[in-house]
Amino acid sequence: MSELEQVRKRQKRIEIKGQTRDFVFGVQDGLISILGLITGVFGAFGDQPKVVVVTGITGAIAAAISMAAGSLLSAEAEKDLLVAEIKDAKSDFDNEPYIAQQSLMVELQDAGLDKPTSYKVVQLLSKKEDTLFQNFRSMVLDLPGIENENPYKNAVVMFFSFVLGSLFPIVPFLITSGTTAYIAALISTGSALFVMGILKGYFAKDSMLKSGMKFFIIAVIAGVLSELIGGVVSSNF
Repeated sequence: MSELEQVRKRQKRIEIKGQTRDFVFGVQDGLISILGLITGVFGAFGDQPKVVVVTGITGAIAAAISMAAGSLLSAEAEKDLLVAEIKDAKSDFDNEPYIAQQSLMVELQDAGLDKPTSYKVVQLLSKKEDTLFQNFRSMVLDLPGIENENPYKNAVVMFFSFVLGSLFPIVPFLITSGTTAYIAALISTGSALFVMGILKGYFAKDSMLKSGMKFFIIAVIAGVLSELIGGVVSSNF
């Protein structure tokens, strides 16, 4: 395998990790937030299983829609702001390109190149205006390029991953009720988060067991605290 092929393979691997990260985030958010919601409602209305289930399902769908809409709107807003910044930078660049050249020289020298070498590099880049601007934009202004990601695709992934995560705390209450359902919800959600933690540890090249246990413990604590809070609120109001 050539060095170029290795680089492209690494780029593809990074892209896949980014997509997996978004999916894991959606599942993780669905697991924790809906577990907190449904165990809190259980603490308040444990003797009314229908209330627990209906609240869990409607809360999961509403939250998934909110997450998807938020993902879409934030991505579009971020892109619009970035486009505006790049346009302003290009306008300044077209009016005073020598400032971009000087700034780029300083940046290259700060990166470790000596003055003659940085001058030669800038001279070479200046032979093509687009190349000079792209380097000025990224190195001096620290403005990233406009990604070709589909925000609608990301929103759909966020919606379904959130719904998938929310199933783990909800399904036990569809199968059984009472304390049995509550404990099953804690175990199923904690186990799912344990797997999420293992994945996080794998991608971060960290201890997978430590990461998995951390996620599991957080899930159990969140569920127990929510149930206790629900009970306290119910008894006082």
